[in-house]
Amino acid sequence: MIGLLFHGPEVFDQGWAEKIIKVFSGRARARLMLAGTMARTALIDSGIEGVETPGLQPSQCVKLLEKDCSMILLVTFGQSARSGLRFGSMVAERAASSAAVAQAECSGLVYAELSKSCPVQVISKLKKLGFCRSKTSKAGVELWTEKGTLCRRMTTAKRGDFILVNGIVVGRALKSEVVLVSENRSIISIRGARIKPHGLEKLERLGGVNLAHVKLASTKCLRGAGAQARVKKLTGSGVAFVDHAGMDIYKLASGVEGAVTVGDDTTAVVGDILSRFGVPIIGIVDGDGDKVMTGMRPYPGSVVFTVKTDDKTGLKALKELFGGKTKSTTSFADMKVAFANLIASDIVSRKDYY
Repeated sequence: MIGLLFHGPEVFDQGWAEKIIKVFSGRARARLMLAGTMARTALIDSGIEGVETPGLQPSQCVKLLEKDCSMILLVTFGQSARSGLRFGSMVAERAASSAAVAQAECSGLVYAELSKSCPVQVISKLKKLGFCRSKTSKAGVELWTEKGTLCRRMTTAKRGDFILVNGIVVGRALKSEVVLVSENRSIISIRGARIKPHGLEKLERLGGVNLAHVKLASTKCLRGAGAQARVKKLTGSGVAFVDHAGMDIYKLASGVEGAVTVGDDTTAVVGDILSRFGVPIIGIVDGDGDKVMTGMRPYPGSVVFTVKTDDKTGLKALKELFGGKTKSTTSFADMKVAFANLIASDIVSRKDYY
């Protein structure tokens, strides 16, 4: 059996996931799996069925697939063929799979054998789709220490790219040479980038990071505009408190009737995702967003408050309305009223969505 592992929204938005599934599934057995938050949103919009979404890192998905797949094809659509292939090599290195692993990088229509030899029939099908063979990109995380600090180089960033650590925007690249520096699980500087303090503060609140193993990513935007959203309304109760976007947002979607989102970027991403499930939001923003995602329109009934400092207001709401927990049993309608009353003196503007 072959395993097809998809990563990145463009794989679906550009139609490559559908083409590859059609060619590699056919009459043969195939196991389909996906990794990535925005990729899952794109999967929903594509209408493709039968794709597993375990909510794991790509290398962990490879380990799942190898249990019953002798061949695994990682399907990506990177910013460039070079960055996409380097990502694939890192996934294969971390997975250290016993199965044969290959990659189809759709942005440049190239494929690479990441571990072991790729079956002839797989290569033949890739060539029929227009893919040409490429050398495997050099993998490995570039780490070193300087005066007691841990440094890690990003090799895929380009000038103007957003830099994400575990899915949280922490800065924007000023050049292609970007180095993150950490001390005691705290990122203390990012060379070659304009730092976003709020992003680093969120990482701190989540317990900091191990720079050697943390997931780094760079992108012009989380997802391009133009995809048609599909709404699959779910029913739930209570309201969730969300201050960062992650795979767990999909679990929340099936269990709540609304959510409070903190931060411009979090509100944009989470509001867009939850709109697919008919879940409205109460957004808290202060206008410092990096616009990592454009065209977001939350589900009708949502409201977005612009305040002076979104993190401060968010912490106030978390304490007073959620009792410090990430979920409240209060109805969404009552939460909107209570929220507006609580932050009345902090509100700069309000926008309701109908």
